[in-house]
Amino acid sequence: MSQLVISYQADDPLAQSFQRQLTQWAGRHWDFPTLKFHNQRPNVAFETHQAARLRRQFKADLKASQRLLVMISRETWQSQWADWEISQATQRDKRLLATKLDTPNIAPMALLATDSVWVPPFDPLGLTQ
Repeated sequence: MSQLVISYQADDPLAQSFQRQLTQWAGRHWDFPTLKFHNQRPNVAFETHQAARLRRQFKADLKASQRLLVMISRETWQSQWADWEISQATQRDKRLLATKLDTPNIAPMALLATDSVWVPPFDPLGLTQ
C-alpha cells in the first residue's frame, strides 16, 4: 500500500503510545500504509545548517507518500517544524489528516487553514479511508 508520513511529538507519552499502536497495526496488516515518523520537536533548531538535512529527508518522505497525518499534542501548535511540514504537504497537494490526542490540545494555525480530514485518535482504520 502507500506510504503515510506522520508528524508527531516523540516526547509526548500519548503520541508514543499511538506510534506503537500504528507500528504494530502495520506489522499485522499487509494493506496498511508504510509508516514514516517525523518528530515535530527534533533536537535541531529549525533555522540551522543541521536542520537542512532533516528538511531534505522530510521532503523525500513526503514525495513518496500520498498523505500526511499530524498528531496534535499539547505543544504542536507552537511547533515551527509542524507548520513547515503542513505547508510542504499543502504545496505538494498531499492529503492532510489530523488527529487530536487529547481534547484540550490546540491545532496549529497552518492546519486550520487547510482542507484536512480529522480522524479519531487511536483508530488505525480511519487512516486507511
